[in-house]
Amino acid sequence: MEPVVYSAFRYYRIDPDDIEQVPAEPTPFLGGGLSRCVGIGIDEPPCQLVLEDFFSGAEYRWTTYIDQLDLVTEGSCEIRYMLAPAYEREETVVVEAPCIYLLPKGTRVVWKPLGDGPFRHISIDMPNPKFPVEDAASVKRAKLAAAGDGR
Repeated sequence: MEPVVYSAFRYYRIDPDDIEQVPAEPTPFLGGGLSRCVGIGIDEPPCQLVLEDFFSGAEYRWTTYIDQLDLVTEGSCEIRYMLAPAYEREETVVVEAPCIYLLPKGTRVVWKPLGDGPFRHISIDMPNPKFPVEDAASVKRAKLAAAGDGR
């Protein structure tokens, strides 16, 4: 049996500037389309949160190995998915902000953003996969301020 691990209280006020300051770059492990993402300060044992943009003109492919909730804050996207364990049937849905959806562990997924703006979403990964994601500017400022207060 695993020991009980407690998390710290974390707070993040959604700040669009956090992601808009980050350059969009090719993301080879998702298929090569441009994306940008930042860690938004909730990085505890039960979950890691990432603010992420995908852009029209590309398809982003992934197979989840943990459960993932995506809270869509801007844009729309066609999502094709196949569920584990047998991947017997492909389903397609169009999601539009504001909404939330669950990608269960083992899901094969393809995102195809629609429209002119980014498909912006907060990815809530459970349990924490420890993706190497740079903290958002506002999170860095808050950490510096807390360190200056001796906390």
